[in-house]
Amino acid sequence: MTPPRSLILCTTPRSGSTLVCALIAAAGSGGAPESWYRPEDRADYATDWGIADAHGGFSAADYLAAAIRAGSGGDGTFGLRLQPGSLELLRADLASLSWPAPDLALMRRHLGRCRFLHVSRRDGVAQAISRLKAEVSQVWHLDGSEPAGPRPRAAYDAARIDAFRAEAARGNAAWEAWFAAEGIVPHRLVYEDFAGDPAAAVVAALDALGLPPQRAGLAVPNRRMADAESAAWAARYRAKRGLPDAL
Repeated sequence: MTPPRSLILCTTPRSGSTLVCALIAAAGSGGAPESWYRPEDRADYATDWGIADAHGGFSAADYLAAAIRAGSGGDGTFGLRLQPGSLELLRADLASLSWPAPDLALMRRHLGRCRFLHVSRRDGVAQAISRLKAEVSQVWHLDGSEPAGPRPRAAYDAARIDAFRAEAARGNAAWEAWFAAEGIVPHRLVYEDFAGDPAAAVVAALDALGLPPQRAGLAVPNRRMADAESAAWAARYRAKRGLPDAL
């Protein structure tokens, strides 16, 4: 069944979107946004939802219906986090379910009235260092659910920081091009602007999107992962690449 409305977060990795998703879910008015269409997680979700057959196959229609059930809040709003790669998968699935149309028309047909929230990070160096550490340790956020015991530790790697910076820049450019092509004006959250009081920033964003929170007193569920080592790596990298200090 098509939800009455959807809140779609458009992001790149390590932009602060996991924190934003958790606060939106706690607010009770923006659904339960997760990366339902992340290609790497799709088969696991299908298995968990009981829609996969004996060979692991499933239909686009069954997957969409299950994702809407998993990502919808009590008011019926469906929450979805997208990165450029998962947008491609969502587009293909929705197009397979009906006649061809521009992306926004497909989304409205299958996801109801769509609100868009772009979550980004101004400091691409810090974002890339955060990505490097998370990729190596496989600890993506600190909210009490991270595995116990020692985890692999990343070593400084300028080449990988270069690659992650470039990937995030391409992702943000792709979002801007997509917004322009589809005539979408998203609400925007920038990590450096909301990190000081993320709960207040999310409440303000939901209000601006016409989805006022249903619950008061939002608590920040995640602890910051950046540390003195991350700051030292950023300074080292900026010096080597001739970049100015972060604003």
